[in-house]
This record gives sequence, C-alpha cells and structure tokens, in this order.
Amino acid sequence: MGHNRYSNQYQKTSLVTAGKLDLIIMCYDKVIQSLHQVKLNYKAKAFEAKANALQKGLNIINELQSSLDCERGGEIAKSLDALYAYLTRRLLEGDLKEDLSAFDEVIHIMNELKEAWESIASSQDNHVDPRPAPEQGKLNFAQIAA
Repeated sequence: MGHNRYSNQYQKTSLVTAGKLDLIIMCYDKVIQSLHQVKLNYKAKAFEAKANALQKGLNIINELQSSLDCERGGEIAKSLDALYAYLTRRLLEGDLKEDLSAFDEVIHIMNELKEAWESIASSQDNHVDPRPAPEQGKLNFAQIAA
C-alpha cells in the first residue's frame, strides 16, 4: 500500500515537472501500456477490465488529438490529427470485432511515433522548455497519470 502511494506521488510529480516532449512521450507510453492490458484482459475474458483499459487508451489518444494546433503545426499537425482519428477507428473496430490484430497494429504505430518523439527530444540537446504545455490545448494530466 505504501509503495503504491509513493509511486502515484512520483507519477504526479513527473507530470508536473515534465517538458512538452516528455509529456507527449508519457502519453504514448500510457496508450501502449493500456493496449497491452486490453489484449491481456481479452485473453483472460475480463471484459470490464478490458473496457476500462481500452477507454483509458482512447481517452489519451483523444487528448493528444485535441491538443494539436493545426494552425501552428501545419501539415504535421494535420497528419497527426488524421492518424489519431484512424487509430481511434481501428481500436473501436478491433473491439467490436474482437480482432486483437487491430490492437497490435495500433501498438506498433504508437511505438513508432514514440520513438520519433524520443529522437526529437534527444536531438534537442536538453534545450526543451521544461514547463508544461500552455493552458490552451493542455493535456489532461489526470488521464495520463491514472
């Protein structure tokens, strides 16, 4: 019990102090973790836990999508918007059809995106603004930490 309390506090502190790129990477990590849980819960026929894990992943993808600034982000933001919409559709289709390959596809895409963001973060030479994203388009930290 004590370990969980400290772990939760560490996660909350990490979210508050993380830079913008770190937050994006955390989101990808959480989506990937949630989708792995979905698959495990499907196999265990734990459908309520599966639904909760799927909803968590969908919520984070929705937060990523709603945080895009298509005016300043140009074509990259528009492409990410379309990709997030596709990922959402694939997850919903996979759930409806009980097609675990849809979850594998989304996990694969999310891993590739995460690696791209990690590459960007490492090439920034720690010159990334350490403050969280501005209020407009701000990611919902409660969704990520949960």
